[in-house]
Amino acid sequence: MKQLSRIYRGHIPFVRFLLALLAGIAVGYAITPQQPLYIAAWMMLVILAASFVCFMCFTKLRQYGHYATMGCLALSALAVIGFIQSWHSDPEIDRSHFSRYESKALVGYIADEPLMRGEHLRFPLAVTRVYGEDGLVDVSGKLMLTIRIQDTLSVPMLRYGDELVIPAVYREVPPPYNPGELNYQRYLANKDIWHQAYLQADETKKIGTDKGNPLVAQALAVRQRMVGKFSRHIAHEDALSVASTLILGYRADLSETLLQAFSNTGTIHVLSVSGMHVVIVFWLFSKLFWWMNRNKGLRIAKFMLLLTAIWGYALLTGFSPSVLRAAMMTSFVMAAMALGQRNRVYNSIAASAFFLLLYHPKFIADVGFQLSYLAVLGIVFLYPVLQAAFPVANRFARPVLSYTWLSIAAQTGAGPLATYYFHQFPLYFLPANLLVVLPASGIMYLGFALLLLPAGPLAAWTGAVLETLILMVNRLLSDIESLPMASIRGIWMTWWQSLLIYFSLLTAVLAFVMRSKRLVYGMLACCLLLAFSAFSAIIQGSHGREVTIFNVGRDMVIGLVSKGEAWIYSDRPAMDDRTIRYSALPKLEAHVPMPAIGFVPQDSSYRGQQLYIKESIIQFGNLRLMVYDGSERYTGHVHVDILLLRNNPRIAWEKLTEIVSCKRLLLDGSNSDSTIRRLKGAAEKVGIPVYVLKNNFAYSQRDGEG
Repeated sequence: MKQLSRIYRGHIPFVRFLLALLAGIAVGYAITPQQPLYIAAWMMLVILAASFVCFMCFTKLRQYGHYATMGCLALSALAVIGFIQSWHSDPEIDRSHFSRYESKALVGYIADEPLMRGEHLRFPLAVTRVYGEDGLVDVSGKLMLTIRIQDTLSVPMLRYGDELVIPAVYREVPPPYNPGELNYQRYLANKDIWHQAYLQADETKKIGTDKGNPLVAQALAVRQRMVGKFSRHIAHEDALSVASTLILGYRADLSETLLQAFSNTGTIHVLSVSGMHVVIVFWLFSKLFWWMNRNKGLRIAKFMLLLTAIWGYALLTGFSPSVLRAAMMTSFVMAAMALGQRNRVYNSIAASAFFLLLYHPKFIADVGFQLSYLAVLGIVFLYPVLQAAFPVANRFARPVLSYTWLSIAAQTGAGPLATYYFHQFPLYFLPANLLVVLPASGIMYLGFALLLLPAGPLAAWTGAVLETLILMVNRLLSDIESLPMASIRGIWMTWWQSLLIYFSLLTAVLAFVMRSKRLVYGMLACCLLLAFSAFSAIIQGSHGREVTIFNVGRDMVIGLVSKGEAWIYSDRPAMDDRTIRYSALPKLEAHVPMPAIGFVPQDSSYRGQQLYIKESIIQFGNLRLMVYDGSERYTGHVHVDILLLRNNPRIAWEKLTEIVSCKRLLLDGSNSDSTIRRLKGAAEKVGIPVYVLKNNFAYSQRDGEG
């Protein structure tokens, strides 16, 4: 294989550096942070560094036999650095973290652009001082602050860098309490945030401004002015949000419906400021400075100008992991061109990842970061193979087919991992990308032109054309999304199944190119393992019925799954309610498709072949469940398998047992702690098992289980 034959170990040193760093980061994620281990890691780093220096001094780099030892020392040191970096900001390690201090108030500044969602204003607060019995103490750390806004008149004028004082009423971010639910705790921890606070608008007080990074503050201010310029020339709300997101990375006004349309059609990458955007910035400024290619000195100056433009744009768009990757890779390519060095793409990819992870190792857990690199690797590895396998002579068909191979290669690289994370696969990603890429490129060019044009008729005309083009793309995506099976949802796989898919794809491509029977056998083995694991999951899910009582705070959501059907019984208003969508549907969609899930409101009746609901009693096969809050009046005695008590029923335990007898008692978050203690103690005295949902994982039981 020609593509692989040109790769030598000496050509990809950063691949080895990256693997060593990743090994240390992986160990850091696998082990719970502990102060003694952290100190031991620092000692190990000092020993490795001292050993490396000793070898270098005593051998004077003349004895080639010691190079392997020195290389091992350097790689080991990188692994230890990755380990240390992944732990250093954790509250268990950081002695100056604000959570280690008893305090009455916190002082900090807004560390990112505040986002308004409904009645809530949310942003990370970088805590700099705490006020306690010893007065003001300098500290570190961040918390996620959510401010509830009573009305639009009470919205505080807050921006990046504003200094606030708030009461110290924060709490740790809880783990996910429902199967398949987004792990918000891990998501925030990867941003070095372990605590959160919910406050009313009148509980916060602004005491200063301009406390953040002045460069970031200036970039955000410029972006706001650019968003304002878009708003003056683009009237339609959806068109404005797409222009702001696609060109400037400003997602604050992007509706969930529009975001879902891009996601379901496999074109969500268009909204992510990434490689395509950076390349356009690079191309525009390259054309602007075309005259600087005359000699080496001017080429170096051009390189510096292009570097400033690219990283200025990255700063403007918020330094997302995808744009950081693109900016870093483009910088390496430009440096090689300016210095007349041959660029080696795999080494450039590894170098960009290495420096980004060295700066912030938790980028590795960012989904966008992972998908971005896998898409690029898919393009670099598979695109030349597809081009060579299917050559096209027609110059009109060649661009279309080239982008087809590009889309397939990128989807091959990122698709399995995206399916693992988001549990869906866009079936029409190829036609959607082919139909959207040209208009999307036009949107970006027109958007950049609008930003550069002065106010006047030409800017107004450009804005009108831009709005029309965006609305056309939105309608096109909406039509594709409405096609049958536009998105296959409910795909649940383990991490090792995702890895098996990658091995299958890799061995298939290598077997095709290298004509190797062993690789064909390897591909078949991976496919057989995948088929066996999928078949086992289907067999396990086809037996019996399952009831899940979800932990949704004071609300109630009960999921009932049978063969090919599912129902939700809830006090929430509808199936598309945010609580149901994020806390309950992931679990149900893992068993049945979305159209097969029914919704039954609380206090209503339902009769079907497998499910019967009346007066808050649910008969599901042989399993019977009662929801009781003290308001229902029952005559006679009811026997149930599960009794769910809600809303602090004031009935005495003795009186309750005259109405209902149960095999298991459940108490959810709508009950106070005192009620939970009273009812739990009474039930345990008579030998009834009790499960408390409050601050606990969801409860599941299959038909036939005790």
